[in-house]
Amino acid sequence: MMISIKDIPILRGDNYNEWYKKLDLFFTMAELDWVLSAPVPVEPERPVRGDDVTDAAWKQIELSYKASKQRYDADHAKWHPANKKCLVVVKNTIEPAILGAITDFPTVVEYLEKIRSQYTGSSKIYATQLINQLVTERYLGGGIREHIHRLVHINNKLKPMDMEFKQEHIVHLVFALLPKEFDNFVVNYNMNPEKWDIQKTIAMCVQEEERIKTSHGGSINYVNKKRNNKDIPSSSKGKGPQMPQQHSQHRPKFGQYIVEKDQCLYCKQKGHYKSDYPDYLKMIMEKRDENIITFVNESLYTDYSKSTWWIDSGATIHVANSLQGFRSTRTTGRNERRIKVANRVEADVEAVGDLLLELDTGFSLLLRDVFYVPVIQRNLISVSRLDDDGFGCCFGNDMCVIEFNDTVATIAFRRNYLYFLSLRESVNSVCDVNATVSPTTDNNRKRKRTQDTSSKLWHCRLGHISRGRIERLVKNKILPPLEFSDSDKCIDCIKGKYVKITKKNAEHSAGVLELIHIDICGPFSVKSIDAYDSFITFTDDYSRYGYIYPLKEKSEALDKFKELKVEIENQHNLKIKVVRSDRGGEYYGRHTPHGQVPGPFARFLTEQGIVTQYSLSGDPQQIGVVERWNRTLMLFYATSEFMDGGVENRCLYSQQSIQ
Repeated sequence: MMISIKDIPILRGDNYNEWYKKLDLFFTMAELDWVLSAPVPVEPERPVRGDDVTDAAWKQIELSYKASKQRYDADHAKWHPANKKCLVVVKNTIEPAILGAITDFPTVVEYLEKIRSQYTGSSKIYATQLINQLVTERYLGGGIREHIHRLVHINNKLKPMDMEFKQEHIVHLVFALLPKEFDNFVVNYNMNPEKWDIQKTIAMCVQEEERIKTSHGGSINYVNKKRNNKDIPSSSKGKGPQMPQQHSQHRPKFGQYIVEKDQCLYCKQKGHYKSDYPDYLKMIMEKRDENIITFVNESLYTDYSKSTWWIDSGATIHVANSLQGFRSTRTTGRNERRIKVANRVEADVEAVGDLLLELDTGFSLLLRDVFYVPVIQRNLISVSRLDDDGFGCCFGNDMCVIEFNDTVATIAFRRNYLYFLSLRESVNSVCDVNATVSPTTDNNRKRKRTQDTSSKLWHCRLGHISRGRIERLVKNKILPPLEFSDSDKCIDCIKGKYVKITKKNAEHSAGVLELIHIDICGPFSVKSIDAYDSFITFTDDYSRYGYIYPLKEKSEALDKFKELKVEIENQHNLKIKVVRSDRGGEYYGRHTPHGQVPGPFARFLTEQGIVTQYSLSGDPQQIGVVERWNRTLMLFYATSEFMDGGVENRCLYSQQSIQ
């Protein structure tokens, strides 16, 4: 009995089922299980004699009471100590923190019922789980008889909830969940009018399984019709974020030994799952003939350039993030279009080729079938590919010695989890962070890098061309090998691509003709047929409605404005309130030694009561509305059209489309 008590686990909240099974086993072995099913003895009530009860009847009542009292005393003497023992065992197998949260009850039945209500879910949820398990329990080997018994056992759990399947339904479910090796057997059953019960179904299925094993040499491997290998990582078809999947390696399966909750089924170690173990992932990738590289923690290598090369024992291919140094390239094959990192992230391969590295020892290392992947932050050399090419790698003492034909080609030194390979080119070398470098040497090195190997400098020299064109120039040996770590962003390129600069909190007019923007564009070197060499634009700030008038002289600006003023004020029955322009002489006037004298245009605006607004010198953004309109006209309407008098016609078309 003491051994059984020690075997009862402590109830901690997540092991209720195991705890209750062990507790029930202990009560059975101790012959105390009858307390869980026997009713609580109830003491009989002492009778009271009434006035109309005769002596004979009263004597009979007293005899009946004495018999009931004796039965109660006997039952209570047996039940009370047994109930007390059970309560003591239950309370001593519960964690103290949980024990204090459970209400105390006098009987062990009520106490266990209270615990059950706290650690068991709804019967509906439990029934849903059982039904889901019943219809998805596929047979993958281990004995067809045991498989059918498991289905019947699950169905029996549904009986207390009045949700069990009928026997013929279970039979059909068994046939539906059989693997494809039983297809002929299922077809024969469907063609047979006879209906089988569970016992005959088990017998016939066992017989068919033995026949299949005999035809396959005594053994058979079943293949599931609906593949659902959750332990094998697969690429996600969607781009969006994925919901995390629950690990299925610890689900109870027939014929599988019991493992801990956090134990790996591949290496039998605790602390991780099989689907996260690097060696298992590498093995799976090799079986699938896929390319995989190690996941590199970039926080450990921030002091090293992205163009450095590293020895990776976990990679199955060579990877480069730049086309620099490639002797030849070719298009990617069917299995070479994507690579997978050990953390399941995929990257596109843009090209495959041979690459030659000049090592610091003078040895020329030729890497064949190098994958060009621009998104990879580190250049990686695969140990397995070196072995295929006849190189030997010896690891030890924080070094990796690479040999070829019994000769040491180079030595790679360990930096955290990878081995750093030193090259002859200074662009691929990294100074030791602990080394002492003189200021003169450091300045010379920086000056040389800026003059010869800076990709940003050549980007600016060649008119801000793209990185791809620079890499092609390097590949064709037109430019020297360059360092691309400083070419991520070019401020001038970003500014040049701006269409306009958004001005926050800008005030716009609230109605038509409240503000008119005026500007003259020209004169042009080529005149039109009608001798026009300039044009003036008028743009309403509220509606962005524009007018264009050709000019022969800038002095005609006032006449064109008078024509516009009469037309639009008559059409809209409104008055122009404000006119905004630059400080050109045709608007304001001419300069004199005593200041700028208002010209005819300014005086006319003053007489008409129109407010004038002039932009500051050197700040054309203040009249940006009309400046952008002029630029649009210059881009889309060629000078030939302007010379043919097409600007005015185009203006009328633009006015109608805007309106």
